[in-house]
Amino acid sequence: MDSVSHIVIGAAIGETLLGKKIGRWGMLLGAIAKSAPDFDLFYTGLSDPRAYMCEHRAHTHSLFIETLYAIPIAWLLIKLFRNKVSFGRMLVFMLACLWGHSLLDWCTNFGTQLLLPFTNENYSLNTLAIVDLLFTLPIIILILIAVFHKKNASRRNKLAMASLIYCFVYLGFTFINKVRVEQMVQESLVANNIPVNEHMTNPTMLNNVLWYAVGSNDSTLYIGECNWLHQENPITWHSYPRNVQLMDQCKSKKDVAVLQWFSDPYTIAESNGDTLNVYAVKFGRTNMQESELEKTFIFHYKLYQENGEEKMGMQQATKENTNFKESLADLWERICGRRF
Repeated sequence: MDSVSHIVIGAAIGETLLGKKIGRWGMLLGAIAKSAPDFDLFYTGLSDPRAYMCEHRAHTHSLFIETLYAIPIAWLLIKLFRNKVSFGRMLVFMLACLWGHSLLDWCTNFGTQLLLPFTNENYSLNTLAIVDLLFTLPIIILILIAVFHKKNASRRNKLAMASLIYCFVYLGFTFINKVRVEQMVQESLVANNIPVNEHMTNPTMLNNVLWYAVGSNDSTLYIGECNWLHQENPITWHSYPRNVQLMDQCKSKKDVAVLQWFSDPYTIAESNGDTLNVYAVKFGRTNMQESELEKTFIFHYKLYQENGEEKMGMQQATKENTNFKESLADLWERICGRRF
């Protein structure tokens, strides 16, 4: 989930559990504690695709490891605030922030290693976009109003509670949408005689109305978008050969293994000279107006050898290769059901 969502939800947790004891310090502590698992970005960075895939949302997001470091941090905080808060309440606060961070990330499609060190499996529910404005904006508004209630602690606490209630209600709403979309997708796969071994559904960016579906078998990958508000619009499926043999033949065995762990079976491989492009299709189509592989899946990984060393690059959407204004307009048209 995006950092802003974690910060404002953390502020709401801090105000709800600690506000009556330590005032607005509770909001600040909550914002920091809820963001703490993402401090792994200080050592993974955003430019190294291997580290980002393997280490982001890893140890700092493990429910077990979060429990271990929540205990000493809670003890230090009660000393800092001179025992105004009991150890039990402070520990509950820390776990609500840390576990809340990981469980919210679990709802998105990146994958979260919740059960490290017992297993490195990536868990994802695929019910929430990594950035969803309708989820985040109301919480921001409520928390900003709460921040400026300097003297009225009771009203500040009620606003924080209201933001958390909205958070849980909206998350419940996303699960209902997931059920609707799953039914639409399964019916469409059958109606179009599309043979898949596995499929996934996930909302497109910024919303929970327009979703995409990805189906995969050993040789072919299928992707299409659907809108649960406009179920009469048929899903247009686009098919691509997965070219699994290209990954098997690639010399960068370790990097191939990492990508397969991270994205399979929703991967497409494509040779580009001495470079192997690997598309992680679980993130959906960057450009829904295009069907050509490299134009529609702008985000992808590049595997190549340099002086006998395995190298991995990453192609992202930039202002040079993407018209963001046009993409947002297209997304809005599809949310409204005017394009499909």
